[in-house]
Amino acid sequence: MSLLEETLSAIRPLDRAAGEECRNRWNHLCMGSGRLGKMEDMVVQFAGVMGNSVLDIPKRCMILACADHGVARHNLSAYPISTTVEMTRNYLISKGAGANAMAAFANADMVVVDMGIQKDMSDVPGLLNRKIAWGTHDMTEGPAMSRDEAVRAVETGIEIVEAQIQKGYRVFLLGEMGISNTTAAACILGAFNGWTAAEVTGRGTNISDARMIHKVEIVQQALDVNHPDPRDGLDVLAKVGGFEFGCLAGVLLGAAAHRSMIVIDGFNTTAVAYICRALSADSIHYVMASHLSAEQAHHKALRALGLEEYVDLGFRLGEASGASIQMKMLDMALSVYRECITEEELGGAIADEQH
Repeated sequence: MSLLEETLSAIRPLDRAAGEECRNRWNHLCMGSGRLGKMEDMVVQFAGVMGNSVLDIPKRCMILACADHGVARHNLSAYPISTTVEMTRNYLISKGAGANAMAAFANADMVVVDMGIQKDMSDVPGLLNRKIAWGTHDMTEGPAMSRDEAVRAVETGIEIVEAQIQKGYRVFLLGEMGISNTTAAACILGAFNGWTAAEVTGRGTNISDARMIHKVEIVQQALDVNHPDPRDGLDVLAKVGGFEFGCLAGVLLGAAAHRSMIVIDGFNTTAVAYICRALSADSIHYVMASHLSAEQAHHKALRALGLEEYVDLGFRLGEASGASIQMKMLDMALSVYRECITEEELGGAIADEQH
């Protein structure tokens, strides 16, 4: 049995009993039930993931997967292809990217992995070199990668997350870097939902009207040329995805197999969740959404997954920015859940004072 097959077979539904015990505690806190709305739901989901209603503040890790896309040669982004290299170096050398600041804010350790950057990155300290190839192929001319490469990308993500779980991490924030990856995400979401390019394609890095028209054409061409099978997550990944999408899909699946939480970010990591759901329906229950991206199809893509965003700040940045904010909200919700006393405990404390 392959690593991917073993991982998929290990994914189970959430622990319903732990979630119900958690909900019962919320209902009996002295602050009254329902006062924190969706923040209570966060903790109930987390209890189901952990399989326990007695919850600690978790150790968390931000995993940033980086790769280049062959389709980028069509000039679909406001930024050049070299930006993938520059930003990856920024994460680990100057450590001055938005992702670094967000990771510090969320108290998350960062793991940055090269899954397929079109340049030798061996001089970058701390970068995990898991390069599958020197970028994907141009998906307007055929599959972005082979099926074997897709499996390798996913299994790489599984290996990465399992190593982190052994170190005690239980929540994983997903982030990505790769010029034209919103084009791949649009194709992925279009393939799984039967949406046209016009419905699913957004402005990414806030491109011009003319470039937006061109991007829609490219997305439709990629879908028409490849005919990705929505029943087969690996087929969709191989034909219209990217190496970083495969890696993060592996992180998600591996985390779910080990009863750990995954916090997705925006449009691109939502596309990753679709790949995982096609491979394992139960995996999606280990996913917590974070923010609503400015990409036009993100809202309906989340709803089609049965997920709901917690904040809408108009972000056009991936790199686990929204996931970092969500992590701090989960911390707050867990702190209230752990530290606020129940009505029964309050009554006992008052009775002790009276005596």
